[in-house]
Amino acid sequence: MYGLVNNLLAGTLQRQYGDVVWREIAARLPFDASFFVSMKPYPDEWSYAMVGTACELTGDTPENLLRCVGHRWVSENSAGEYKDLFTINGPDIFTFLSNLNSMHAALGNQMPGLRPPSFLVQRDGEQVIRVRYYSTRAGLAPLVTGLLEGLCDFFGEPGTVSHIRQRADERDYDEFRIERTAA
Repeated sequence: MYGLVNNLLAGTLQRQYGDVVWREIAARLPFDASFFVSMKPYPDEWSYAMVGTACELTGDTPENLLRCVGHRWVSENSAGEYKDLFTINGPDIFTFLSNLNSMHAALGNQMPGLRPPSFLVQRDGEQVIRVRYYSTRAGLAPLVTGLLEGLCDFFGEPGTVSHIRQRADERDYDEFRIERTAA
């Protein structure tokens, strides 16, 4: 995964568990986790090792931690250097999600080796959005739950996110349901 993912993960761990616990997590890793170059790819195993080590030390679950990272991804990036990507890709959650594949394709031109997920988005009535998530990476569905929850917050569209289908293998997909609720 790219360094920007690992930097956000490290920042989330530090914010969630404090400096002392973060230093202990970093000390147990077989690589230097003090800084990642945002636009440089790193082995996926490094990201998974950060999550696993954090869970060993804190007793938290990978699902909870990844969900938190997903939520924070939206809040950090929608206010940070990727703010424009949030505003130009749609005025609402459905449009934004429908444009994610195009956004990832454009980013891929600047990020060699990028292996982004893909999404198939459809409406299921007035208040429900279904999202199919395709990725070559296993175990990241909780991150997507957090991302979808964060997007509901960002767009001011309160909703409940459910993970309704788990993939069987890397050619398969996870499916999520966003049920929008009245504000």
